[in-house]
Amino acid sequence: MYKKECMKKDKNELIRLQSLIENDRVNTGDDFIGLVISDAEKLLKDYFDFNTPVKLDIIKHGDKYKVQFYCLATRIKNFGIVPR
Repeated sequence: MYKKECMKKDKNELIRLQSLIENDRVNTGDDFIGLVISDAEKLLKDYFDFNTPVKLDIIKHGDKYKVQFYCLATRIKNFGIVPR
């Protein structure tokens, strides 16, 4: 009887773990990554010249996300600060 109860408990824990993993994924549409990269490219082009595509990494750390953008810039653009 004890062995059967342990197996049932283990199975329930596996089902619970699978559910947690599935629910913890980023719930985004198909175009989410493309949209974020497009927005980042527009922003980065204000400050840098680059010809390579922008790459995006999203890494989950606990209950937070580490978001990194990568591109190979050929130069930093000159810009001035507009006085208030």
